[in-house]
This record gives sequence, C-alpha cells and structure tokens, in this order.
Amino acid sequence: MSRFRWGILATGNIAGSMAAALRHVPGAELLAVASRNQSSADLFAATWSVPRAYPSHAALLADPDLEIVYVATPNALHKQNVLDALAAGKHVLCEKPLTTSVEDTVECVEAARAGGLFLMEAMWTAFFPAMERARELVAGGAIGTLRHLSAQFVSYRDPAKHPNLFDPALGGGATLDLGIYPITVAQLLAGPIASCAAEAVTGASGVDEMVVVAARHENDVVSQLSFGFRTEMPASVNLAGDDGNLSIPQDFYRPDRIVLTRGGKVETLNLPYVANGYAHEARHVQECLLGGQSESDIFPLALSISSARLLAEIGSNPTSV
Repeated sequence: MSRFRWGILATGNIAGSMAAALRHVPGAELLAVASRNQSSADLFAATWSVPRAYPSHAALLADPDLEIVYVATPNALHKQNVLDALAAGKHVLCEKPLTTSVEDTVECVEAARAGGLFLMEAMWTAFFPAMERARELVAGGAIGTLRHLSAQFVSYRDPAKHPNLFDPALGGGATLDLGIYPITVAQLLAGPIASCAAEAVTGASGVDEMVVVAARHENDVVSQLSFGFRTEMPASVNLAGDDGNLSIPQDFYRPDRIVLTRGGKVETLNLPYVANGYAHEARHVQECLLGGQSESDIFPLALSISSARLLAEIGSNPTSV
C-alpha cells in the first residue's frame, strides 16, 4: 500500500479534527505539526502522537519527508500558507475558504498548476457518502427536473468565545465562515450560479452577522440561501423538483441521512460517514494523487474560484445596523 506523509499547519480545534481523521485513512501517516511556538506544537504532537513538532510553519515546510500539507490556520493566513507550501513542493489541502478574495484564490490556483502540484479547498461536505448520493439522485432525475433549492446554515456564535469570527482583519464574518457551505451545496446540487442578490446585517465590529441570498442558476433553478451568527436554526437543504422532493433535514454540512419524497412515498436513506467525517476528503486527496490527478474531479479548483467570486459579491453589499 502506498504511504502518504502529512503535515498540519496550526494546532487549533480543526487541526485536531483532521489529526483524528487521518487515523481512519488507509495509507495516511501524520508525520509533523507546526505552530507559532514550540510549546503548542509539542502539546499537539503529544496529544495526537505526531513524531515531529516544529515551532514555525517554515520549519515544517522545509521537512523533505512531507508530501501533503493540511492548512488549518485562520482564514486571513490561508493565501500565504498555501503559496509557501506550494513553493516548498508540497501538495496542499487548505481549509475553507481557500482565501479571502477572488484574486488571492486565483493566485493560489495558478501557483499550484504552474508547479504541477495538487491543491484542493477542504470543503469536507462534498465528500460525505450522503452528499455524493444526493448528487447522484438529482442528476439521475429521481425528483424530476430540479426547480428550487433552499439551504440554511445559521448557528449562534459568541464573540467572546470566537473572537476571530468577528475580526475583519482575520477574515471574519458569517459569509466566509458559514456562507461557503450553502453556496457550495447549491452549486454541487443545482449547478453553477449565474446571478445572485444578497442582503446582509453587520455587527459592531463591521463583519456580516446575518445574510440572505437569492440566486438563479445557469439551468434556471432558483435558490434561497441563508447563513448567520445571531440565532440557531436547523442546518438543512431542501430541493424541489417537478416530480418529487429531496431533503437533508439536519446538519447538511456533515450529512448522514437523505429523505426522498416521490409518488406519495417517503424514503429515508441512511448513509453514515467514517469517524468524525474529515476522513472522506483526506481519502479523496490520496486517491487523486495515486491516480495522477492534478486536481479533484469532485471539488475542482474552478468551483473554488466560482465560490470566491460569489462570496465577494455577497460580501460587498452589507446593510449596517
């Protein structure tokens, strides 16, 4: 079996989630972790049994034994981390959003392609068995011609506990943190978005905290998307076709159940995921590299660029309160 040696940039919660997931990925070896100081790196390494702990990102990227780097730093640092990793000759899986602007996203994509290296935005939702099955059902006409999609990801965030999400300098705001999920799922299930309009409410720090989007897809499907920090709602997706309906009634960002309604019958499809769910995207990265693919066929770089453009368009029209 081929072995892939991974390194993780950062030591926060999401870095720990990936460390846990890699234990469930055949052929994956978590070899190194880097933080901004040695003590944090050492603690993470001890917690997750990582052999090598580095006090800087540069030190990790200089390790010649690493093949894949997972970027788990705050949003505003993604661009430079990705470019540095690519310059070091590493394949990269970067947490969403890939960067905080269209221009930066394009720059990272061009750098990966120029260097012949694999780069993928870590939109884990796209790789869950339930989401893959939902795509198959919609594409196969299980609910007839798709006409309407709605998706919402509204989850309360406490500024005291999540200060980075309310800091404009760190790429905060509901659009970059949660909005990418409904936008991505809408495109995965209903195709490219041709146009959209948004209304946003900003908070005291200037970041967007509640957003609603109306979108029209290239195939004339219409979508209603909402995301925000100020309250709690079920994270759900609902699709209506002219011959039935399909829904992911809760936690669509990590789905394990699809409800299909057609011909007066309701069918529930249970499709569990492995461990905490992050293993599926990591497996896909390794499968792509084994197959000689320069980018993902499930979540291609063109989709990352498209999502970045939509996020920028949505974020440019806030209504302050």
